[in-house]
Amino acid sequence: MNQTLPNYNCQTQKKSVAVIAGHTSTFSIQIGTLLELYKSPQVTYGPFDPTLCDKDLFSSVYQMASKESFLAHGIISLLLQFGWMWVALYVSDDMQGEHFLQTLKAEMMKKNICVAFTEKLPTTTEFIPSYLDLMTVFDSNILIYHAVYVVAQVLHKVFLQKIEIGPPEDSDLVMVLPWQLHPFLRKSQFTNNAGYNLPLDEKTNHTAQYDIQNLVRFPNQSWLLVKVGDFVHRSPHNQGLVVNEEIIKWPVNAEQCVQCPAQEYPNAERTQCLPKLVTYLNFKDALGISMACTVVCFFGVTAVVLGIFIKHRDTPIVKANNWTLSFNLLISLLLCFLCSLLFIGHPNTVTCILQQVTFGLVFTVAVSTVLAKTITVVLAFKVMKSGRIMRWLLLSGASNFVIPICFLIQVIICGIWLGTSPPFIDIDSLSEPRHIIIMCNKGSFTAFYCVLGYLGFLAVGSFTVAFLARNLPDTFNEAKFLTFSMLVFCSVWVTFLPVYHSTKGKFMVAVEVFSILASSAGLLCCIFVPKCYIILIRPDKNCLKTLKSTRGSKGNMPSKILSHKSVSYF
Repeated sequence: MNQTLPNYNCQTQKKSVAVIAGHTSTFSIQIGTLLELYKSPQVTYGPFDPTLCDKDLFSSVYQMASKESFLAHGIISLLLQFGWMWVALYVSDDMQGEHFLQTLKAEMMKKNICVAFTEKLPTTTEFIPSYLDLMTVFDSNILIYHAVYVVAQVLHKVFLQKIEIGPPEDSDLVMVLPWQLHPFLRKSQFTNNAGYNLPLDEKTNHTAQYDIQNLVRFPNQSWLLVKVGDFVHRSPHNQGLVVNEEIIKWPVNAEQCVQCPAQEYPNAERTQCLPKLVTYLNFKDALGISMACTVVCFFGVTAVVLGIFIKHRDTPIVKANNWTLSFNLLISLLLCFLCSLLFIGHPNTVTCILQQVTFGLVFTVAVSTVLAKTITVVLAFKVMKSGRIMRWLLLSGASNFVIPICFLIQVIICGIWLGTSPPFIDIDSLSEPRHIIIMCNKGSFTAFYCVLGYLGFLAVGSFTVAFLARNLPDTFNEAKFLTFSMLVFCSVWVTFLPVYHSTKGKFMVAVEVFSILASSAGLLCCIFVPKCYIILIRPDKNCLKTLKSTRGSKGNMPSKILSHKSVSYF
């Protein structure tokens, strides 16, 4: 009645028919469930949120913004345009920003594009606000205008439909209910500032347009966004990027920015390239010195053990354990320790070849000697129950042929390696940013693993035979020590493979040297320490009388076998 009443709404339309939401999706998500109860349409002008696309929960929500995948296509087009491989991408620190990153990475994987992103936020001194920036045309005022315009047009169509159905005097027909707007909203389109008609239905919304703006800083520290191009996405197969590079204002150091050569690296200020330091496993480094000292120590210990065995070669404990094979094993262990020195120092073509070949051959001799000792132990005790064949194999020294046969096979493998793809000196300038690593490339990794595989085959064979003979009488039996030594040997090299591939540079070489030293030391300690203990600490057990008395109680060895000159067992 033209009378103003406070806190009262006297209009004919008593209920709101639509909600125009704010520029964040949080509000839309919070009230979306409530509005669904009344089928009230909600038109949002904030950033596109995939959560609101779930029509089972938000069937009444209409988003004005374009899908994030369109923006991802725009960024990829920009990267390809300028060939950028390292970019800083700043997104909101929430689920929406995370979703956009996942979308961008997925689109890049489809196009086989590899770009490194930095997550480090710039400080005030680091940030130079003068770079090419891809920005969405996301003006709240423009999208609010579009939202109001769309709702107004829909209401206009609803009123026209009602007027066509009945006379305007009927107030019930003029009333608009919220659910009546949905059929018109689904078919509605709005025109963006680039002149493209964009439907509100996400299923048919395949058009988006973004500005590419250059953030320019003036001497008075003021900033200005200058449009230098745009990206238009109409469909997956109809998109285009247009950039006017002539009007771009690059940073002051950017026009002179060049990539440092592979042998150099940039300083902290990124103003010049500095030469990378050449590095390798050097005798002067702490790591190289410690390993060289370890080699010398183990070599000395092995030499002492060899001296002890030579001095006491006529004692029962040395003869009982096949002194010929023991001497052969000790000499091969000396060479094993010495070959590790080939891995330390400045690599060259000769040392690169000798490293692997020497390693493979001397370890073959060592492991095959252990195999021969194991076979001899088994033959010595099986001869009592078996016939003439076992006795002939023992007396003829057939087990001694194991070493040259195994050695010959490894020589053939190494010969094929050197004839097809031998090791060579190589340079690694990528593993460490400030160092150039000089290293030996193995040439053929297949051949390298064949050498290791063959050694593993011999070790497993020795372990199996020794394990089966572990319960033989203790006096004549060193199978237990041989079993444990092969177990240590196999454990070292099984551990070597994953550790070797997980390291780089000189530490990769150090891992191989450590494996050589550990496996050699395992053979030395497991096989010879118990014998040296008896020789030096318990000489009362190192006599023929003790062995005979023990033999009488634990084993029964034929006297002809025990006294034969070609057999080392008593």
